[in-house]
Amino acid sequence: MNALFDRYYKPLVVFADDLLHDLPEAEDTVLEQFVKLWEKELYEHIHPNALSTFLFTIVKNACMNQITKKGLPTEQLDLPHYAIAQEESYLLDETVIETVLAAVRKLPEKTQQVVQSVMCQGHSYQETADELEVSINTVKTLLKAGMRELRSELEEYKKMFLLFMLYPQDFQ
Repeated sequence: MNALFDRYYKPLVVFADDLLHDLPEAEDTVLEQFVKLWEKELYEHIHPNALSTFLFTIVKNACMNQITKKGLPTEQLDLPHYAIAQEESYLLDETVIETVLAAVRKLPEKTQQVVQSVMCQGHSYQETADELEVSINTVKTLLKAGMRELRSELEEYKKMFLLFMLYPQDFQ
């Protein structure tokens, strides 16, 4: 179950966010589906070749149920990305990681160091400030500028930027 979670959680959250347009709700929805999968031990009865399709289908259905509960129409919902959901499950391949890292490397040196320290290494602002021998306000300013620049640089790769924001440790 841990391997299943590690492999599919992030792509499923991105997929659910595409449907719900609400990241915290998407994360909750995916977690709920994993809990159901765990409690009912359904994962033991799924053929490995059907696993990806099964996971994306249960998340899609859960999202559709939430959309319906909100009283929003679902029949007009365009789901072209659902057809390629399995491909999106491989979103964090080396090419994607390299694209994000290339964008980070384009940042000015101090900004790059701050983004890597705070976002990728999970250091606090204070730890980063101490490490780089700058003030906390400088760290905040450089991080804000760096993230703005990355958002702009990766605009055509919105899902990559979202994944970087959610799971920066994967981009080390």
